[in-house]
Order: sequence, then C-alpha cells, then structure tokens
Amino acid sequence: MKEKWSLKKKARLVAPIVLSTSMVLNILPSTTKMERPVLANSQETFLVEENFDQVENQQLPEGWKNIQGNGTVINGKLVLTSPSTGSPSRVVIPLQENTGDYIFEADMTFKSAVENTRWASLMYRIQSENYPYYQFAIRRGTNVINGLEFAIRNEQNQWEVPVKTFYPEAFEYNKSYRLKVIAKDNRVQHFVNGQLVIDTDLATSWSEGDVGFQASGVTVEFDNVKLTSKTEALPPIEETSAFLPSEPETNILNAPTVITPFETMDKFNEMINTGISSIVLRVESNGTGELVTNGVLLSEVLQATKGKVIPILQVESNSDIKSLTNLLIEEAIQDVHVMSTNPDIVKSLKQDFPTARGAVIYTKNSLSKHDLETLAFTVHRGLSKVAVIPQKLLTPEIIHYLHSRTISVWGIGGNNVSDAHGLIHLGVDGIITENTGDTIDVFSQYPKNTIVQRPIISAHRGVPSLAPENTMVGYNLAYELGADQIETDVKVTKDGELIIMHDNTIDRTTTGSGKVSDLTLEEIRQVDAGIKFGEEFAGEKVPTFREFLQGFKGKDVVLLVELKDTGIEEKVIQEIKEEDMMNQVLVQSFDFQSVKKIHELAPEIGVGFLYSAGVAGNQQARLHDAQQMLNYAATINATLNASYGSISKDFITYMRQRGQLNLHWTFRNEQALESQLKDGLIGPITDYTQWLTDSPISLETPIKKRNLKVGKSTTIQAKSFVHYRDNLKENIETKLFIQDGEGIVSVEGNTVTAVSPGTANIFAVYTFTMLGEQWNLITEPIEVNVSE
Repeated sequence: MKEKWSLKKKARLVAPIVLSTSMVLNILPSTTKMERPVLANSQETFLVEENFDQVENQQLPEGWKNIQGNGTVINGKLVLTSPSTGSPSRVVIPLQENTGDYIFEADMTFKSAVENTRWASLMYRIQSENYPYYQFAIRRGTNVINGLEFAIRNEQNQWEVPVKTFYPEAFEYNKSYRLKVIAKDNRVQHFVNGQLVIDTDLATSWSEGDVGFQASGVTVEFDNVKLTSKTEALPPIEETSAFLPSEPETNILNAPTVITPFETMDKFNEMINTGISSIVLRVESNGTGELVTNGVLLSEVLQATKGKVIPILQVESNSDIKSLTNLLIEEAIQDVHVMSTNPDIVKSLKQDFPTARGAVIYTKNSLSKHDLETLAFTVHRGLSKVAVIPQKLLTPEIIHYLHSRTISVWGIGGNNVSDAHGLIHLGVDGIITENTGDTIDVFSQYPKNTIVQRPIISAHRGVPSLAPENTMVGYNLAYELGADQIETDVKVTKDGELIIMHDNTIDRTTTGSGKVSDLTLEEIRQVDAGIKFGEEFAGEKVPTFREFLQGFKGKDVVLLVELKDTGIEEKVIQEIKEEDMMNQVLVQSFDFQSVKKIHELAPEIGVGFLYSAGVAGNQQARLHDAQQMLNYAATINATLNASYGSISKDFITYMRQRGQLNLHWTFRNEQALESQLKDGLIGPITDYTQWLTDSPISLETPIKKRNLKVGKSTTIQAKSFVHYRDNLKENIETKLFIQDGEGIVSVEGNTVTAVSPGTANIFAVYTFTMLGEQWNLITEPIEVNVSE
C-alpha cells in the first residue's frame, strides 16, 4: 500500500476534478505545432498537474522523489543534471492511484549534453519507485536513426530497446519540445510536438506504475507536467503499422503499382483489396476552413486509408499547406505521398512534414531532351523521387533516363486494355488510371518470370572482375559492357586533391604504400594501379576525380560517386559543377550528415544513403524497418542504398509501392542476384556487369493488328532491343501464345493460323537465359481479326 500524499500549490492530484465531454485538454505551447485536442470522456481525470512556479529553488514538489543523481527545481523548472551515462539522474512521481493507463506530458529543453548520443526520458509504469519501467528516450541528436526510443529497463536492471526511430530535426539547445506518452493496456504511443513518432503494442510486462524523468549525460529542464487518466482504447496496431497494400496477381517480376483517383466513399470501400495500392486525394478547402477531397472530408478519407491503401495528396494551392500539415499530424499519418504540378508546393509541404514523399506532375505537351534534363533537376530540387507523366509522352528511353537518376515514373493513362499493356511495357513504376478494372485484369496475362524493366546496372568500381578496380581502364570497360551507372570512390590527399580510391591506404591496389591522407597527389601519381591485377594493365595510374568526370562527360552514363571522406562535400560539388556534369552524377555515402550536406549544396542531384542492417525474422518487423528507413531517407530526399543482404522481398515491394528506386550493393554471386531480381529488385551494384550485358532489354513487333481469313496463316517477326545507348535491334526467334481467343486462332512457333471468325489477342514471347535462369520478354498484344 502506497503512502498517501498530496501535492501543494500547483502540484496537485485531481480527484475529484473531472473533465466533462465538452472540455478539451489544450496543453501545447503556442509555439509548437498543434495536434487534435484530446477529448476526455467523463471517466478521465487529471492525476498530476505541475508547472513548478510555486516550488522553491533546490526543492521538489511534495511527494516527488529524487532517487538517483541530481534533480531539483531551479527558477520554475525541474532540472536534471547527469555528467555521464554511468551517473544518470532520476526523479519519480509516486502515484496514489494504482494505474498505468494514462497520458503523461511535459515540455523538455536540452541545456547541455556530453555528446549528441546522450539522452533524457519520460519514464512510466515504474515498479517499486525504481525499476523495472518503460521509457520514452530522446537523444540530443534526435535526427539519427535511433534518436527516439521505446526502451525497457528490465527486472535485471538492464536495457532492452525494441523500438527505435528518429525525429526529422536534431533537438536544439534552449528550445522547448512537447513530449507525450499515451499508455493504455499493452498499447503505447509517443509524440513530439503533437506528432506521433512511436506506436507499439509491446508494453506487455507491467500494466501500472509510477511516472518520472531521467537524464543520462545531459542537463535537461522539464516543465508544464500533466498526467491524465486514459480510459479509451488506442486503435489496434494493425491500423497504424506499416503494411503492403493489395496488388494484382501477376507473373511480372517488377510490375507497376496501380493508383487511382478518389471518387466517393462507396467506391473507395469497393476497391479495397482489389489490387489498387494507392489513391490520389485532390486536396481542396471547402470555404469553411475544412479540407475536402471530391467533397468528402479529407480527415475521414485519411482515416479510411490506414492499413489499406497509400494516400497520395495532390495539392495545388499554397494556402492549403499549413492546414494540411496540421491535419497529417492530427491524424498521425506516417505513410503519405504529396504530389503537385508545382514542385515548390511539394517542397514547402515537405519542409513542414519531412517524412512525406514527393512527386512532381509534368504538365507540358512535349518532353524534349532538354525538358527531360530539366525535369530530373526539378524533381530532385522539389524534394521528390517520382515524376508523374502522361502516357502519350512516355518512351522507354525517357523512363531509362529517369531510372538511371533514381527517379521513379508514374504514368497517367491505362484508359483501355491496350493502353494498360502499353504502360506496363514502357516499364513504368506506377499506373495512375480511372479504369482500374481493365488495368488490373491485364496483369494476369503474362507468363512466368516476365521482365518489363531491365535492371539499372551500376558497375562497382568499374569491372573489378575483369580489370583493376577504380581505374580508367576498368571504367571504360564498364561503359563498353553497357553499364547504366559507373560507381566510384572519392578520397582527399594530403594536399587537398580529390582522387579515386576506396581504401584509406593505397597498399592493396597499387605498388605504393601509405595512407591517402598522408600522401600528396604527386606521390600517389607515381605508383602503378594496374600491375597487381595483371601485367597487361601495367602503368595504369590512380585517377583524379576530375579525370574520372572528364572521361565520361556527355556520354550516356550516370556516375555514382561515393564519398569515402567527410568534409569534402563542397569540393566534390565544385568539381562536378566546373565540369558541367550535374546532369550525370549521383552522390552517396555511409555518413548521413555527409549525404545531407550534399543535398543542401546541390538539391538538383540525387543522393543516396549507404547502410547495412539485419533482416527481421517476421514480416511485420521487416515492414516496420522499411517504413522507418524510408521515412528517415525522405527527410533529405535520399535513396536507401542498402547492402543486398539487408533487404527482403517485403522491403523491395514496400519501396516500389511508394515510388522509391534504390541501389543495392555489392552483387558478386549470380544466385543472389537472380533471386533478388525475381523479388523485383531494379538497381543492382555489381562487380560483374558482364553478367547482364547480353541480356535483351525489350521486345517489339512491327505490327499491332493483323487481319486473316479462316484457314490462312501468317508469321509474326519480333525484334529485340539490346542496348538503350546504341538503339541496337536484333531479329530473334520468338514463340506466340494466345492471350484470349482460343478457338479463333491457333499458334505454333511464331506462326498464327485463323480457325474461325472473331477477334483474338496474341503475344510474342522471347525466352532467354541470364544468371543461369530463364526469363521472358513479351511484346504488347497483337490483335488478330479473323473473317470468312
């Protein structure tokens, strides 16, 4: 039995004060983003309310306990000071009422930190006024992947951290942030400034307990503390967790996702689980300050999308940005796309809601080479990863150009069966259509292992399986073998020059020795970078970054530049600009802050975050990890260039459905590459470009329609495109198969024979071997009209 106590002055137990249903709990400071007010029902009460204004310095409110370290009130704030993680400070508020279902809130301000990894927390369901307990931990560097945590101090007094995430910005010193924990049964939600950041059902060990504050390696202030009972259940975790929307059944390995505009709630409910992954919601104001989509309250539709389809918000008015941002926070939306014909609107909204993903709608009536280059810059500069383009403007070459720059393409069209097939064959990543029935039907008509998007092949350090790595001879070979991208590594010498080198030293790949940072460019130029690979490469030099750029200026290839040192971002961008090659370069790094810096210096080019991680053992955990990483990357508009061992089919599908085209390293095993291509991977980084060199990229026939009399036959010839760069075509032997119209025609090999009057549709199929597996390319349907 706990000792009874009461809080004097402003610290108070609130029995018997009860909130009526008409009262709202408005607790956020005016400087923070507002969330939907918490409506308390007749059973919800204030348990604690404290602003420390009436508490004397060097004291605590009556009944509060400093159980470890240094925690006391100073100038109207609760201040906890901890010199290190080994000496934390903790203050506990013992509760008179035995409960663990409550809303725990406080303003928190970092005053200092030993380093950015140090943290403060709200503790809850504390047992025995000590441990075990749960906590909402906040690092000073909140914008790292584990900046925010749902953590458990277990019965052995050890840490378990089952949920980690980030906040889009690092918490600033001397700036107040509103923290909130809602705990009900095993469900827990954590909020920062009204924005849901952690949502879990893992609070299963303790159902009640005290609350408190902790500091570890920081000095932190807390203020405006409120604890309110929570009686209403939180929504089921299934409604708020990461998910994969339904997709059409198909044998296409990297099939586009199906997207459709919202019409009515009835039609929306009918389309659930039919194969539609995303829904376009045109955002407008109804004149009374409410946001609507096609006349329906946007809040109502957003709630209906959760766990079912991905909302794509089309915004065309700057005046809607603020209210839309607030609505996304209120509705706790964590999985959303923002799309507009105006890239500045996308950019503005993403600056307010950084985890949203961006898409830019192309509106011109033509798409020239210059327009295409401008479009790629515009998409990146608009903090987007998707270009939305009408079907009539699209070609395979346009899509390849954008894919090579890690931009996904959603095609607007699919108005009939023929158009739907056309978009699939173009290789789009998404189809935006009102004619979802026909579009979904055509997906089922393709044979096993059908490829409609040739992978974007990135030649890792050139072709190190055939030539010395990171040399011009290797890069040129990669280009000759048809690589879409050439990957390289950049480091800086002792005298500040940028060179191409992967390792910290030159020992492994050259005849010299020593750290790059200890050697001048002239010293490095004296060594041989080829002879260790083979005598025929003797005399090959270590290239400078500028030489690498100049070697491919104006050629149809993208250069994927990995920064191996930090602090070189400005010089790298300077040399790219001096060579006028911003349209040919992507930049990536393992250092998130370096990627962020490149994005700030050159927002018009694509950036990628390199990382490696384990793959979770169950689907929900894999999807949670995918959501977390995608939201993290969205804050700086980066691709997620993970090692291929870090990804799964769930990860690949999750990204594809959300318009994210990533690059994955480093494939040196044919079976691994074959397996992940079957899972839908599109961007392999490999030492073996030659594995895919001879694979065809698409198939076409000179005719789309043929008229035949009963009893007559004709041969259908097909040509294969072998290379985007050279527009090279080859006649190849194909086989025909009947899509529909059995009994109207018969096929044998590449010959079709008319059997009875009517209309049939046939495909030409080419089967080829790649990576030890058979794959299929097929033509668009050929219509055969048979008459007597």
